[in-house]
Amino acid sequence: MTLGRVRGLVIDLDGCVYVGDRPVEGAAEAIKQLRRMGVGVVFMTNNSTLTRRQYVEKLSRMGVEAYFEEVLTSGVVAARFIASRQPGSRCLAVAEDGFTLEAQPLGLRVIDPSEWRRADYVVVGLDRRLSYEKLAKAALAIRAGAFFLATNLDNVYPSEDGFQPGAGSIAALLSTATGVQPYSVGKPSKEMSTQALGLLRLPADEVVFVGDRVDTDVAAARAVGCRSILVKTGAYSLFSKGTAEADLVVESIAKVPEVLSVK
Repeated sequence: MTLGRVRGLVIDLDGCVYVGDRPVEGAAEAIKQLRRMGVGVVFMTNNSTLTRRQYVEKLSRMGVEAYFEEVLTSGVVAARFIASRQPGSRCLAVAEDGFTLEAQPLGLRVIDPSEWRRADYVVVGLDRRLSYEKLAKAALAIRAGAFFLATNLDNVYPSEDGFQPGAGSIAALLSTATGVQPYSVGKPSKEMSTQALGLLRLPADEVVFVGDRVDTDVAAARAVGCRSILVKTGAYSLFSKGTAEADLVVESIAKVPEVLSVK
């Protein structure tokens, strides 16, 4: 089975192109082939630990051709969301540098947890240096009225050692502690998918989303009226329920060029 005319792809990273620091077999060659076919590519990830430039460097080390303007992270979307609503906001970040370094050029101020009383936003992403002190101050800030923003609500993410707690697990902890539900801007939000389409500059009916999760990647495609391809790598084994919602299911990203029609 092949899909109809496709001129652009929105491709997930964790679990689709690589798992941890190990590339999915055939991923680099598949991306090269897609480019030779004239298919536009955007790499879209819920993982906010790295900046766009750092993701380009990581992909390059794996032999995957990628460019700065082709990468969209949930950290970037979160920073843009805040800057558009309240320029110059003070953010208490329960997140890694991938958010902080994208937020600062937009005029946002990332404050120390000890300054929690001044926080306009509490931003939660994947934070592998998480501490009780940071969580406690974030909870206090949320209770004091800071806007509770999650870069994404993924409960786990795939690593070379197995599935590890994701940003959604951290957000759930803070939600339990405060009674406040976070607003999420990552996949499957329409906000993030719309920005990805904007990078491709293509209509939705000519774009296909590729990823390993029904609840994020397939749902992100549906949010903007795009088709989707589900790959059986990464988190597929945990989130395969509802695979019928995807337009196509393939073994891995290596098979994607075979199922596209670009005519």
